[in-house]
Amino acid sequence: MKIQKKWLYILLTAAGVFGVVTILFFSGEKWLRDGWYYIPDRAIAIALGLCVFWQIVLTAGTCFLLAWNRKKFDGWMRRIIRISVIVAAVFLFLFFAWNWFLYSLGFEQKVEQYDEHIALYVTNTFVRTRFRYPHYMYEENWLFMRSLSDEEQQEAVLKYGDPDDYYREYH
Repeated sequence: MKIQKKWLYILLTAAGVFGVVTILFFSGEKWLRDGWYYIPDRAIAIALGLCVFWQIVLTAGTCFLLAWNRKKFDGWMRRIIRISVIVAAVFLFLFFAWNWFLYSLGFEQKVEQYDEHIALYVTNTFVRTRFRYPHYMYEENWLFMRSLSDEEQQEAVLKYGDPDDYYREYH
């Protein structure tokens, strides 16, 4: 199976664009203003999509490398390269999956959605649940949320109640 150079350049350019998008997504939350965050469930879904995409690219790249290896080398050299490529691919595949898992653990957990924008979140701590911190967040759009200003916080407490009361009531 021979790939034309034009298609190879297109594929490499697309992988480069997805690489930039991946880097921007994972470093983007650090560039947001104070009090702004990704909405957890959507950010985790995007991260999973990027993880699966890069695992597919890794699998395809491994297949191409093994096909190239089959044509270029014979004997023990072919076996050494094949084993090295497969071990590296499996390691990277698991590395992507593990990093996605750790990324998903770092987010807060939505407890309840009160209206279109206001939602109650708790800090996502699995070991010591009594130290969770309930707080209201304002969901700006499908990906970003922010902390409430003092006035918005007071309004949310008057309208929906103190977040600590919700926490004491159910936990």
